[in-house]
Amino acid sequence: MTLVPAESHARSSAQAALATAFAPQSVAIAGVSPRTTGWGGGQMFLRGIRNLDVVPQVYCLNPRGGELDDGTPLYRTLADVPGPVESLISAVPASAILGLIDDAIDKGVRVIHLFTAGFGETGSSERAGLEAEVLRKLDDAGIRLIGPNCMGIHSTRGGVSWMEDGSTTPGRVGMLSQSGMNASEVVGEGRRRGIEFSNVASFGNASDLNEADFLEFLAHDSDTDIVLAYLEGIRNGRDFMRVARLMSQSRKPLAVLKGGLTEAGSRAASSHTGSLAGSAQIWNAVQRQAGFIPADSVEELLDLAVTIERMPEVAGPRCAVLGGGGGVSVLAADICDRNDIPVPWFSEDTQRVLREFTPVAGTSIRNPLDAGFMFEGEHMETAFSAIADDPGIDWLMIHMGADSMGPRSASTGQDDFAERTANQIAATSAKVSKPLAVVIRQPRTNSGFARGLDLQHRLNEHGVACYQSIAASARAVRRYLDWQTR
Repeated sequence: MTLVPAESHARSSAQAALATAFAPQSVAIAGVSPRTTGWGGGQMFLRGIRNLDVVPQVYCLNPRGGELDDGTPLYRTLADVPGPVESLISAVPASAILGLIDDAIDKGVRVIHLFTAGFGETGSSERAGLEAEVLRKLDDAGIRLIGPNCMGIHSTRGGVSWMEDGSTTPGRVGMLSQSGMNASEVVGEGRRRGIEFSNVASFGNASDLNEADFLEFLAHDSDTDIVLAYLEGIRNGRDFMRVARLMSQSRKPLAVLKGGLTEAGSRAASSHTGSLAGSAQIWNAVQRQAGFIPADSVEELLDLAVTIERMPEVAGPRCAVLGGGGGVSVLAADICDRNDIPVPWFSEDTQRVLREFTPVAGTSIRNPLDAGFMFEGEHMETAFSAIADDPGIDWLMIHMGADSMGPRSASTGQDDFAERTANQIAATSAKVSKPLAVVIRQPRTNSGFARGLDLQHRLNEHGVACYQSIAASARAVRRYLDWQTR
């Protein structure tokens, strides 16, 4: 008989539980109130699950019984539920949790998600003792726990979510996050930037299933190509490092935003999820050894996702900077250089092509290119093709403002700047030999803001990498290249 180490059994148990949590056949939600319509409570999860409309059986629990306005029955206990329950979501108070767990054990539940807070993260020894009792009961019964104090699972394919207005379109980006709000913001802002998600987990206190378990699930998830992470503390450093190294070796990108690296942030992390955050010096050493991509903000996590998804073929850092305004181009070159993105002069052959249609006065054709002409006629394709064919250039960055651009259509009287420009850039990008990024600079007017959002939306639909600043584009490309060359 072959003996399997307990450690392997634990990993197998964790992965089986997560497979159920991300794609259950039946879910029960405890704490669904007929009166709760806003954020929080069991109805929040019910609305999120119904928005996706995938899970075959969804049951609602309320100790008073009754039904919702739409006729959905409210079962008093899990024992009253007429069918099996694989996954249980708890939105009941901490004081009621032990009784709910006893019912879950009797029902044969496989995994429990505790949205319920008020445990060890409070700093109370009594509440920490309650959390320990919860874990003891679940461990004895072989039930795995997500949380407590977390939003849980968002899975477009599996049909579980806390976001009633979340996208229903399955994507290829996964995320693990100790913070539910950060996970919500990444998914919501990602949607605006054209990034769709596969499987997302908010795991809070990580009393049982922790960051290493979720990372391992996403590392082997065939629906996930890129993994983003927000972490405050690491409970299982050895396994986290093991999985992160495997991801780096298998070329599955992992980008991590670490919270609590300052003294103030560490104090906040301790009161948020009970985490011991650690120092910046230690974390930098972890990053180098594990081989993941570091991020400094939520926005940078999304910048990296955009870069990896839409510029995967970028082969080097040398950038052609193209856009109207000499001063902006000068600053763009400075920003690129500070981020170790060279802006080399174009070859003489490239400059010869550009000189044919570039005004001489007040402009440059050497790089950065003062390219106010680029939306005139066929000039964009001619210029971009010549630049992309330049052996000294690896990628192209277009920067533009949405305030002064965008003539109105004579036939409709409507502002057609976004549609016309996005179509033109997308068509040109498909024909040139190097990857292309677009930066929509901060607008000065309300109309420019709306026009910029419209342009970004249309570029997203074409799969063009789009950023909110020159610095964001340069940093994301640099960090992705650093990871590629490890």
